[in-house]
Amino acid sequence: MNFKKNSVFLALTFALFFTACSHYDELQLSSKQSSGGDDESHKTGEDCMSCHNNSSNEASGEGWWNVAGSVYSNGSPSNNVTVELWSEAQGKGFKILTLTSDKKGNFYTNKIINFNGGCYPKVISGTKVKYMNGIFSGNKSCSNTNCHGGTQSKIDIN
Repeated sequence: MNFKKNSVFLALTFALFFTACSHYDELQLSSKQSSGGDDESHKTGEDCMSCHNNSSNEASGEGWWNVAGSVYSNGSPSNNVTVELWSEAQGKGFKILTLTSDKKGNFYTNKIINFNGGCYPKVISGTKVKYMNGIFSGNKSCSNTNCHGGTQSKIDIN
């Protein structure tokens, strides 16, 4: 009889421990992402993930982003641009995520995303639509020096 009580106690202890320590649950309850009316972001065009990552003090106060970047219109930061991530090129398959750029042209989220091995971005502003034909593997800043902050042109809807 004591064995059963001890087993139940241990099982409950482990369940509580793993539930209390889950970063996933915390993010799901307090997810944060950009929206068109926000203006609290900063450093438009810079590599967001260089600060908003799991080893940065910035992330503890502002957010640890899983997708982030900046979008422009004719070279100026663009507000209310929709950034969608799709499972297949040219907006085909299923939509994985939708973000909206804020007043400073930045889009970001701390939501945990299953990229299923990669995704394809689609950028929409009014009637203008642009597709990224290359695959995006996620958990990176679109504005990093190997992408739209360096070797590739900025994300510009025009």
